Amino acid sequence: MRIFNYYDSLKIDKTYLRQSRSVDQKRSVSDTTKVKKTDEIILSSHVTELHKYEEIAKMLPDIQEGKSNAISKQIESGEYNIDGKSVAKSIIDLIG
Repeated sequence: MRIFNYYDSLKIDKTYLRQSRSVDQKRSVSDTTKVKKTDEIILSSHVTELHKYEEIAKMLPDIQEGKSNAISKQIESGEYNIDGKSVAKSIIDLIG
């Protein structure tokens, strides 16, 4: 920025000084009145209930052992057959 008039530059300097002093004063006031602030989380009863159900779900087994054992036996004996049309229909049903 180029300042052509000497008096205009003095006004700018004074304005800058006033602003910088007010910022410094605000900083010193905020430094002397430091208050410790802590974060607080308050959960609704719905969230605590969902958390309880989540813990119950974690205790359940991931797979149905009886069903997986039966399929494993069928695969080992060669009796397990996959119907391609039913697989394709299941995929289409998932997409649609």
